[in-house]
Amino acid sequence: MSANFVCGDLTCSGCGACVEACPFHALSMKESGLCGEPVPTVDPSNCRDCGRCHAVCPACAPVELRKPLKTYAAWSSEPSDVALSSSGGIATALARKVINGGGVVYGTASVNGAARCVSVDREVDLESLRGSKYVYSDPGGAYNDVKKYLADGRKVLFISTPCQVAALRSIVGDTREGLICIDLICHGTPPIAFLREHLDFKVKGGWDSFSFRGANDFHMCAYRDGELVFDEPCYEDEYFSVFVTGVIHRDVCYECPYACNQRAGDITLGDFWGLDKSTLGSAPPGKVSVVLCNTETGINALADLPETVYREERLFSEADNVEQTNLHEPSPRTRDRSRFLKAYGKVGFESAARKTWAWKRYWLRTKKNKLLKLIGK
Repeated sequence: MSANFVCGDLTCSGCGACVEACPFHALSMKESGLCGEPVPTVDPSNCRDCGRCHAVCPACAPVELRKPLKTYAAWSSEPSDVALSSSGGIATALARKVINGGGVVYGTASVNGAARCVSVDREVDLESLRGSKYVYSDPGGAYNDVKKYLADGRKVLFISTPCQVAALRSIVGDTREGLICIDLICHGTPPIAFLREHLDFKVKGGWDSFSFRGANDFHMCAYRDGELVFDEPCYEDEYFSVFVTGVIHRDVCYECPYACNQRAGDITLGDFWGLDKSTLGSAPPGKVSVVLCNTETGINALADLPETVYREERLFSEADNVEQTNLHEPSPRTRDRSRFLKAYGKVGFESAARKTWAWKRYWLRTKKNKLLKLIGK
């Protein structure tokens, strides 16, 4: 086994299944390499070569992916869901249903300057899980905790990237009563080191949490003690602009086996990009989610939602369109990726981001728009 990888550096997504499965605590996630990508690192003094890490690694032993059985356009009509959720609020509606039934919900929250997979079992705490976090999320022991909750007879809703959903399925097995897995249509997961460096540069006086979507939609926002201390539109922010254009993902994201129309979760969620809203049977109050039900568990979970959630069945071909890129292929590795990495090792994140063509295009567009507004006045 490699000193740092169970499955090899070109296939490791950092899902953490191997870390949680090791009975001898011989593995831990550590930031490695130029970009600080989290990787499973082996302590040879504890390793017994039992093979458990290989058995649960989704790259070594892939889980079965499923074709969607049903496709929906959906949204919640709850005012707070419309205002604060990244898309149509379906994840929040499903989470609320599970919690009100005595279950537990896992999702990603911004915690102490990092993105972490956390559990909540009170509706009031769902706020921390709202909004997309465009960065690697640390699973932090979540898979084994889910296994314990299921053993105790509690229902669990697990919401994460497809690679982490596959990791959970490898840990708990597919004969798991009471578990609903939601995988998100994922653009890629940059290492947290990039975001830390960026916000440390931008925010004087420190920050402890961040957001990209929700109330300040498509804005790079940072907070300190709950107060907004930094807010910049996505195409005016260096981190957001190079994330959107796929420059700073983890290397394996450019070869992602889950960026396809066969899915890891019971349900797949995302923005319904490319939908002709004029063809809907009802006018949405805001954003619309695409919902793919990939198993009977997923179909039943969606059907069990209250009438405040509107869902309309659509053709899968409407969802798998040219705008929904990551539903049929990974984000491409562009020339900007090489340009960024070459500069990053010498000048750091801010200057490296500004050397990319992606940033220059958005910078010029922003300046042009500001000039046109000024002329208009």
